[in-house]
Amino acid sequence: MRGDDRFDRMTRRRLLGRAAAVGAGLWVGRTLAHPRWTLAAPAAGTPRRGGRLTFGSAALPASIEPHLEGADIYQRRKFLFYETLVWIDFDLTPKPMLAERWEERSPTEYVFHLRRGVRFHNGREMDAEDVKFSYERVMDPRTGSGGRGDLIMIKSIDVVDRYTVRFTLHEPTATFLINLGGKYNAVIPRDVLRTGRELQGAAVGTGPFRVESFEPNRLLALRRFEDYWDRGKPYLDALVFQAIPDESSLVAGLRAGQLDMVQFESGVNFKLVRHLRSLNHLQAPAIRWVVLDLVGDQEPTRHPDVRRAIALGIDREAVLRIAGDGLGRRLGVLPPAMGFWHVPVENLPNQRRDVARAREFLQRAGLRPPVPLVIRNIVGFPSLLASVQVIADNLKEVGFDVRVETVDIGVWIRDWIARQSPPTMNEWGGFVDPDQAFYRHYHTPPKGVDFRRWANPEVDRLLDEGRGTLDRTRRKQIYDRVQMLMAEDPISVPLYAPNLLYSMQHKVKGFRPHPTGFLYGLREVWIEG
Repeated sequence: MRGDDRFDRMTRRRLLGRAAAVGAGLWVGRTLAHPRWTLAAPAAGTPRRGGRLTFGSAALPASIEPHLEGADIYQRRKFLFYETLVWIDFDLTPKPMLAERWEERSPTEYVFHLRRGVRFHNGREMDAEDVKFSYERVMDPRTGSGGRGDLIMIKSIDVVDRYTVRFTLHEPTATFLINLGGKYNAVIPRDVLRTGRELQGAAVGTGPFRVESFEPNRLLALRRFEDYWDRGKPYLDALVFQAIPDESSLVAGLRAGQLDMVQFESGVNFKLVRHLRSLNHLQAPAIRWVVLDLVGDQEPTRHPDVRRAIALGIDREAVLRIAGDGLGRRLGVLPPAMGFWHVPVENLPNQRRDVARAREFLQRAGLRPPVPLVIRNIVGFPSLLASVQVIADNLKEVGFDVRVETVDIGVWIRDWIARQSPPTMNEWGGFVDPDQAFYRHYHTPPKGVDFRRWANPEVDRLLDEGRGTLDRTRRKQIYDRVQMLMAEDPISVPLYAPNLLYSMQHKVKGFRPHPTGFLYGLREVWIEG
């Protein structure tokens, strides 16, 4: 059964045509001289149950597998139907979710007391055996989860009784609780898997919504879960995510009233609607990265000097200005929204564009222009496309001959997880601690994944030390050093942190953006009138 009959009947051409007929007048007649931004959608009034919200975005994932699918566009939506023992609140601290409370009996022993009466979407009650099964599945190397490195500190998981589970750690770990709420985790029924592929296109979670239908890369239709443990939530009857790769069509859909809410990846299109009084608009700083990821085991970027040449050849301010429309912050390594952990750009090496030095590094690597360089890009991310065009122009001046290879998100994820991707554009985020941002991505296997095949032993050592250090000041020193090493040998070239950009109809109330970009705020949304 398809979940969005309205969109099934409405082709993109019809949507555009209707918008042209209805929206042109709105554009002229209701345009403001100044943008009207808010930090949250107006929430005046009493939340009411009922209604359906259609949410448009440029892309949706190819799979909804809870422990394997790594696409950021999935992770943002995943916690509407899957849940974990703890979650990371809007103030970026771990709070109870499926665990009602926990005890830290020692620095290496945590006992979690589960909520009673929590039901999966198939009707069965969740218990401690399900929790043990779910986290052990992520930890099992045979599963192939990208989140394994987040849980590598766990020595054992023991069921104490039906509603109590004990986690024992190899060593004290500062981010253990935060990592339990990490994006690869989800508690699933222990008896739902037979082949391991059952949850690629269907979901059995405990979240406030259940998955009604899923069409890869196109549609994700959710329905309120009537037996949700947090009684009274969510307010919406139905929530439909619709992928429309051409963001100009998202603009048209909003103006025509066919879309209730949109998240923009491109500042260009957000600027097209942000002056409209007929809509509410919201932008917020985010813990997110638009980045050029290099690789350490392929020509020509296996040479550190080539990586330095690329970093010095890119005008990151121009990338933010052109691709991000200035709606974000230029990056050194960690985003400024991470506050305490962020090292300012001016304190890091290789940040200012210097074409002469870039050419020197290329020469020192023994390469003569033009140097072939393939950069992979992903369909459906207009900001990445705009970024790679700026990068290609910048690097041509240095002496690179850039060829852009565009693939869909499924191919991109497959090669990324298999650690065989070429240099690639990437947009990611959702982390609240540097251990989450660095350990899985840059620590060598088997502890981490090292997707970029950097194999940097000093970074491995620092990441291990940072994970095992409980003193916050000392951790800050460790992760400052990691950021310095990443700037000195840029296996990744962070470009900018895009703001979260949303527009919505006035009837949409109560939405609150989460700094990670995860759509937790949709749990609290209601439709007025």
